[in-house]
Amino acid sequence: MTTGHVIELDLHARYIRSSLQGEISSSIEALEHLQHLDLARNYGLTGPRGRLPDFIGSLRDLRYLNLSGLIFSGRVPHQLGNLSRLRYLDLRCYGGLHSNDLSWLPQLSLLKYLDMSYVDLSAVIGWVDTVNTLASLEVLRLTWCSLNNTGHFVSRSNLTRLKILDISFNSIEMQFDAVSWVWDATSLEYLNLGYNGIYGPFPARLGNLSSLQVLQLSSNHLKGMIPDTLTSLCSLRTFELARNDVQGDMTEFINRLPRCSWSQLQVLCLGHNNITGSLPDWINGMTSLSTLDLGFNRLTGALTTSISTLSNLTNLNLGYNQMDGLITRDHFSKLTELQELHLSANFFTMDLNSDWIPPFRLQSLGLGSCRIGPGFPRWLKSQRNISSLYLSNNGIADTVPDWFWTVFTKAQVLDLSSNNISGTLPATLGQMHTSFLDISSNQFSGSVPPLPQEIGVLDLSRNSLSGPLPLNVSSPILIDSLYLFENHFTGTIPASLCQMKSLTLLDIGNNMITGQLPRCSENMASSSGIGPSNTPSPDSDSSSDMPLSMSIRTLRLDNNRLSDEFPLLLQNCPELTFIDLGQNKFFGSIPAWIGQKLPQLKFMRLRSNMFSGYIPTQLRGLRHLQYLDLAHNNFSGTIPRSLLNMDGVTKTTELATQDNPSITSNDIAAVDDEQDPSSYEYGMIDSIFVVTKGQGREYVGRFIYMVSLDLSCNHLTGDIPKSIGPSSGLVNMNLSLNHLTGKIPESIGSMYSLESLDLSKNQLSGQIPSGLSDLTLLSYLNLSYNNLSGRIPSGHQLDTLSPDDPASMYIGNIDLCGPPLPKNCPGNHKMESHFATNEEGTETMPFCFGLSVGFVAGLWVVFCSLLFKKTWRSIYFRLFDELCNKIYVLVAVNWARMTGKATTAD
Repeated sequence: MTTGHVIELDLHARYIRSSLQGEISSSIEALEHLQHLDLARNYGLTGPRGRLPDFIGSLRDLRYLNLSGLIFSGRVPHQLGNLSRLRYLDLRCYGGLHSNDLSWLPQLSLLKYLDMSYVDLSAVIGWVDTVNTLASLEVLRLTWCSLNNTGHFVSRSNLTRLKILDISFNSIEMQFDAVSWVWDATSLEYLNLGYNGIYGPFPARLGNLSSLQVLQLSSNHLKGMIPDTLTSLCSLRTFELARNDVQGDMTEFINRLPRCSWSQLQVLCLGHNNITGSLPDWINGMTSLSTLDLGFNRLTGALTTSISTLSNLTNLNLGYNQMDGLITRDHFSKLTELQELHLSANFFTMDLNSDWIPPFRLQSLGLGSCRIGPGFPRWLKSQRNISSLYLSNNGIADTVPDWFWTVFTKAQVLDLSSNNISGTLPATLGQMHTSFLDISSNQFSGSVPPLPQEIGVLDLSRNSLSGPLPLNVSSPILIDSLYLFENHFTGTIPASLCQMKSLTLLDIGNNMITGQLPRCSENMASSSGIGPSNTPSPDSDSSSDMPLSMSIRTLRLDNNRLSDEFPLLLQNCPELTFIDLGQNKFFGSIPAWIGQKLPQLKFMRLRSNMFSGYIPTQLRGLRHLQYLDLAHNNFSGTIPRSLLNMDGVTKTTELATQDNPSITSNDIAAVDDEQDPSSYEYGMIDSIFVVTKGQGREYVGRFIYMVSLDLSCNHLTGDIPKSIGPSSGLVNMNLSLNHLTGKIPESIGSMYSLESLDLSKNQLSGQIPSGLSDLTLLSYLNLSYNNLSGRIPSGHQLDTLSPDDPASMYIGNIDLCGPPLPKNCPGNHKMESHFATNEEGTETMPFCFGLSVGFVAGLWVVFCSLLFKKTWRSIYFRLFDELCNKIYVLVAVNWARMTGKATTAD
């Protein structure tokens, strides 16, 4: 029977280009018999004012509502609670949709499918209780909803029909065993709790979910070994535990997996854990395995050849372990489906013949730190589908064959760093599609040809390249990071730098660059038509005031031959955090605008130039500044009082990665094989040269947390500011080789982070503050060649400094006295005369003094005991009387015997 009623409206977009545009019309309310409404993926379709329209709640006959992919904002309307017949609700939204209250949800008692992913539910309290009322629910997806564990968690779940549960990427921080409502959902086939804050050991009740096919628990804080109760999970296909703290032996782990699922298991991801042991030979029983990720663990031993029997394997990741041994063609003989292979950061030796033709066609290959060389691996010639190739630190001592640049012309990532590769770069480099190219730490020479148009990260550092800087790129918008340091580049910095608006890092240190930095305001003005023929009106802003913001965060120009005033280019870099102009010929003063124009600056190194003038007080505007090196210049005047009161100095900086505080430069150069370098924050400083503890040191690492102030070798006068004390985060302070006067402030004793202090070769006077002995971290001190006087303070910390020559710390101060200097302090000679030393080198006075003290103390112990204890006193005197009587009898008897014998003899 035909009613003429519209009951289904399916307008979902199959392709982006077919997306509907405009707003959802309120005329849809007239379709009162509508049961099925699908507007999914219409990215250009919005509600009134971009909101999810309330009038959809009037379609009371709806069974199916799919609005996923629409860009809504605002509040989820409570009128959706009127749709009491609804079975399917998909509100997956990538806009700003949010809800503070889900009280309308229990009215949808027939709901079987609910997806509110990306809807902000952070303000919802008791969301578990609310969802628990939907007894018919079979699918629940709440990813990226900012869910937390506020409110009451039900003790028993009504979601007994639930088959799919995905609440990944939220803020649920609670013990795994406490997620009690999950354990009652025994029909679960798909469970994803990944990327939350769930912690603790694995609960034994995990084995109750016997229907599970997919179990995803990655990126939590789970600890220990999986339980031995998983034997009933015979349907398990995917098991992901990456980025947790899984501990134990690999063999034991596999033994605890349900043996009934071995032949069906397809995905096993255990990367970034603490799993030890080796890969067992009998892993070949997992014949369906397509992904095996064991990277970033502590596995040892050789790679078993049984791995070759996993013929369905498409992704094998064993990188960043401690495995070793030979890798031969036998390991890959049956891996015909392999697409991703990552073995980096192990101790493997690749024993593959040059004529070997692999059975696979890889898309991603990571062999960093595996022994491949000295020849360039010819078997790569057959891998034309590779998009990411990591061959760093392979011991290759060869030239790159011509076929390499042709075979990998479409590769997005090429990493050949830290080898001994020689030769020149190909003239066809600009025809490649590479976005990430790293050939650093090799022996490449010659000039750099035109770069790939899609290049985003380019690392040519530590080679022998020459010619002009390769900054004239055809697509400057894509450039993000340029590492060009430690080469033989010459010429000037081209004006094309001003066009690189996306450039965040430029490092051209240790080259032979001359001239000045381009003045981007002038260049941009001329390109905009402002010139002699187009003079701006008097009311218009000058070119120097034009908003020409650049994205540079790190700029290293050190150890070149640049000659200019403080670069005006930096006014256009509001995001600048690191600037190194050291070892050049820059001159003039530090401009006053620096405190306003560079609000994010943390590191400023102007060492070994010809800068002059006063240190501007405007530096206090750099509240994040933690490293300032103005040494070996011609600065004069006094040290600004507020120089050390910035947050970057006064607040102790902590390492971001507490588990691995010692990050080497190799951690920067080599991008993690698993990651997409285009999304990797490669723009980090490689190292920084710091003069501390009396010598120059190269500090390396992804983050440099050296909090340092070096104003040495200038013409500074006046005293050291007394406000120096709050600088609790300062590690190194060097004010040597100036003309500073006055006293060393007492407040210096509160700088508890200080490790190195150099105030030598000034004109400081007065006594050395005793608080220096309280600096427990201090390992280097130099106060030599000043006008200090008085006694040198002693203390455990100061007495341990410079054990070979402790006097060197104080030499050149003629009025200092006391150890470790040979000069005695006045008033000490009388006391010293009593410390006569005998032939064995012992001191008689301490011995006599100790003996006297011991004698007096002993008498007082006896006297006090008899004075305050009556029973002890009576016992003592009774014993004393008995002893006297015995002595008297003994003397009398002996005396009688002696006199009797004398009379008889007579």
